[in-house]
Amino acid sequence: MKKIIYIAFIFLFSSQLISAQDNDDEKIKALKISHITKALDLSQKEAESFWPIYNQFEEKTDKLYEAKWCDVKNGIDLIEEIDEATAKTLIEQYVSLKKESADLKGEFVEKLHQVISYKKILMLKKAERDFHRILLEQYKKD
Repeated sequence: MKKIIYIAFIFLFSSQLISAQDNDDEKIKALKISHITKALDLSQKEAESFWPIYNQFEEKTDKLYEAKWCDVKNGIDLIEEIDEATAKTLIEQYVSLKKESADLKGEFVEKLHQVISYKKILMLKKAERDFHRILLEQYKKD
């Protein structure tokens, strides 16, 4: 009986942690949207076209890194245990990942330029960098 109570407690506690993390992720995403919208001073028309492009780019980037970065990261973590052939394969995967990422960024800029100016695209990069800096500063405080 104690095992069942213990397992139920673990299950409830872990689900609360996951829920809290999801809430934090949603809060951060909302703050990021607000920060970028304000920094770019998007008109309503620009925002309606901008956000679907931006969200699609982020989704594609996340999927790319989920698919490819994990193997490279694991290889780096186990660097003392891998042989030269495995290291070469991991480097090739890393270079491929960076090339695909650069291609995605190029497509992203092309699509964005149909909606906003190049200057606003640079302002977006600055806004993203500033937002990450704000998050890091907040993280250091906590």
